[in-house]
Amino acid sequence: MPIAFTHVNGHRIRYRVEGPNDAPLVVFGHGLLGSIEQIEQHAPGLDTLYDSIRFLTYDARGHGQSEGPGDPTGYSWDTLGHDMALIARSVGGEKAIFGGGSMGAATSLWVALEHPERVQALVLAIPPPLGADAIRGENERAAIRMLEFLAAAVENYGLEQTVQIARNAPGFAPTPEDADQRARWLLQQNPRTILHAIRGLLDAPHHDPEAYRQINVPTLVIAHEGDGLHPMRSAKLLADTIPNARLLAGDRPGYWRSNPEKLQSELRTFFNTLA
Repeated sequence: MPIAFTHVNGHRIRYRVEGPNDAPLVVFGHGLLGSIEQIEQHAPGLDTLYDSIRFLTYDARGHGQSEGPGDPTGYSWDTLGHDMALIARSVGGEKAIFGGGSMGAATSLWVALEHPERVQALVLAIPPPLGADAIRGENERAAIRMLEFLAAAVENYGLEQTVQIARNAPGFAPTPEDADQRARWLLQQNPRTILHAIRGLLDAPHHDPEAYRQINVPTLVIAHEGDGLHPMRSAKLLADTIPNARLLAGDRPGYWRSNPEKLQSELRTFFNTLA
């Protein structure tokens, strides 16, 4: 199916569905400052799974080519979660496998807790900092400060100059390759919504981690070491509190992107166990 658009909660949202119509629906959300294309870059070779799943990706509100509000209050786990659940229903998925990377992982957690009847399973990749600030490491706090800086810089200097400033700033990315990619993603952002999306999500509360114990569906948690914006601490927290969760841990940033065959194999095995 080619790229399409739909209206969700008052905003025009870009989405794409690939795979057989009778296959299990997998709804996968991208990370902050991302888009449909970001998923393809971070998880190459997902198309090898399209014979067995129906894969729905979309640009979250205010990201990529989707519309979004010009107010930070329009960007919270509640609003993003409602969007994700409604997008799934709009393509015929009363029940689906929900997942995503970073922001998409946290959004899927919201759906699992607030609409458990719609969730068959979860795939939570490189989750963002979860839990109270007191339990976060310094590398996580540094990554959050970088996002706060980006929002302030965009507001004061505009998007292009912000990218030039941020590209070599400490904490911008764990590796030079990630820095290059994040710079390219930044330049593709909507300058009217990017700072609102960042500020809204930084201020939005997560569920108390104890609530994760209520999730009773098979859950695959995928993470890597050495990334403050996607800390292994969050992945271990999920694996320890969700009763039926399994953790796949890479030993360095970008591990799963550089080992696509392993990621594809793990995902196929997980999806097959649900069949």
